[in-house]
Amino acid sequence: MRLSAVVVSIAAVAFADEAQKCNTPPDECARTIRKMLAGKPYLGVELAELLPGLAVKTVVPDSPADHGDVKPGDRVIAVNGHRTTEASIKDFKTILAEVGRTHRHIWMIVNRRGALKKIDVMMEPLTKAQIERIVAQHLAEAHSIASAIPDSRQ
Repeated sequence: MRLSAVVVSIAAVAFADEAQKCNTPPDECARTIRKMLAGKPYLGVELAELLPGLAVKTVVPDSPADHGDVKPGDRVIAVNGHRTTEASIKDFKTILAEVGRTHRHIWMIVNRRGALKKIDVMMEPLTKAQIERIVAQHLAEAHSIASAIPDSRQ
């Protein structure tokens, strides 16, 4: 399976892309994805790499990032004391993984429209509905299995 979405939380991830098909049986994929994502903390943002640095591209509705007032367009200056002005998405994910293993509390300094803002966020585990949506998305994209993707906002 190939990671194609960069939703920067350890768990808010979609597998495969439209051009690639997964060779693993669908039931096995679904079990593996559920096991991998269960209890994993996530933040709920998708980042864009800038030259240099990182900016928030999207914020998942009702995610920890959304509750913490992270906004699309925020330039990420620092995360938990790590300067990110020249960081890659991989660097950011490494910081999140470390935080997820320890205390799940993230504080970020962002540049929002020229002003610095401190944001405090507590990463949370994905809900069962969110995990099922990720499973359904993978099955639809990588196995051509159409199913209704549950809406976690209901």
